[in-house]
Amino acid sequence: MVKITKEIMENFIAIGLADEDQVAMVVNFQEAGMLTRNSGLVVRTADGSEFQITIVQSR
Repeated sequence: MVKITKEIMENFIAIGLADEDQVAMVVNFQEAGMLTRNSGLVVRTADGSEFQITIVQSR
C-alpha cells in the first residue's frame, strides 16, 4: 500500500476540483506564490471568488 502524503492528497483534491464546472482555477500554494511552508490549494471559482485550502496531516 502506498503511503498517502500531503502532496499526494493535494493532487487528489486538485484533480477533483478541476473537473467541476464552477471552478476556474486550482493551483497549489507554491504555484500561487504564497509565502508559506503549508501545503494547500488556491481555488478560484467562475464568479471570481477565491478560497485557500490548507492541508494538514493529522496522523
